[in-house]
Amino acid sequence: MTKYIQLLKLSWQNGFVYRTSLFMWRFRQFLSSVMSLTVWTVIYTSQSSVLGYDQTQMITYIFLSAFLQSCILATALNSLSGRVYSGEISAQLVKPISLFGYLAIEDVADKLRNIFFILIETSLLYLIFIPTIPLPTLLNGALFVLAVLMGAVMNFIINLLFGAIGFWSPDTWGPKFMFFIMVEFTAGKLFPLDILPPILEKLLYLTPFPYFSFVQTQIFLGRLDSVQIFWQLASLAGWIVGLYLVTRWIWQRGLRDYAAAGQ
Repeated sequence: MTKYIQLLKLSWQNGFVYRTSLFMWRFRQFLSSVMSLTVWTVIYTSQSSVLGYDQTQMITYIFLSAFLQSCILATALNSLSGRVYSGEISAQLVKPISLFGYLAIEDVADKLRNIFFILIETSLLYLIFIPTIPLPTLLNGALFVLAVLMGAVMNFIINLLFGAIGFWSPDTWGPKFMFFIMVEFTAGKLFPLDILPPILEKLLYLTPFPYFSFVQTQIFLGRLDSVQIFWQLASLAGWIVGLYLVTRWIWQRGLRDYAAAGQ
């Protein structure tokens, strides 16, 4: 485990090399949360309930969405496909460490760094808006943490899948950009998905997107009963297993033909 711990420390330190970029990224996330909280606070000044959510639930939802973006959707693998196509990944292939393990440690370090900043940002937001945030029951809290960890694993696998594009094509950013756009509108980051028409909500549940944020918030807020939570976690586990098998197969094919161009 020593080499993994050292790698985690190095990955953590590398994330602070470009401090201005890191600061601007976090400042953007902070402003996004401020805008969302301001809009919903204004909406609730004239009414006590909107689309089945009272003010306390909606404000808690916004806080959770910001936190989950750092826990689940933040990743260090955005440039993985470019690293594969350029041949840079060959440096990891010859090291005495699993490639996926190496990438996982990089991703964990990035998430820990983002969580560190989101805790500071959340404290500032709390001082600005003074919200009332209801805490979940002990069981729901544990299930919430489990769902967050599973969502992070699924996002890691999906990023590996997109990274494999680099084995065959230099055009790596287009598909990932489309994925970002779809997540923005279908993961529940901007608004709760259950305010959508029922048929559209059901269609979204045929994709992995609700399991990046929406399902976790519903567990935390106690809006799902035990049976619903079981099926949601079972569906999430199914997506993880299915995506992992597909990703592993694609990476095996890609590595078999990999020529490490440019190295």
